[in-house]
Amino acid sequence: MLLAPAAHGTVRGSKTTAPDVFVTIRVTITDTRISLDRHSAPRGAEGRFVIRNAGKKPHTFTFGSTARSGAQQTGGFSRRLKANSEATLLLFFDYRGALPYRSTLPADRPLPGMHGTFMIR
Repeated sequence: MLLAPAAHGTVRGSKTTAPDVFVTIRVTITDTRISLDRHSAPRGAEGRFVIRNAGKKPHTFTFGSTARSGAQQTGGFSRRLKANSEATLLLFFDYRGALPYRSTLPADRPLPGMHGTFMIR
């Protein structure tokens, strides 16, 4: 069987919505701060968040917003982790702009290191 290249203009793109790029973001939570190993990713990538609570108390990691606004939903998640535990969460970055991350527990809210911003470019 002989394979010939398609004529110019007839090549069709992929019909899948699966992302081409996978970005791993390592998140470390201590009792005083949240640290990310990267603070940006390209739009259209799949974010793989590996979240580790290295603290002695439970903490939450909330990324973006989990609330619905009309017909659209802003991407995000919230996860509570026990001390010395780890979780992996996936999120498709279909939004371009700044997304906040934070710990939502009352004891963590006033701490300056327990929040920040992640950019999707």
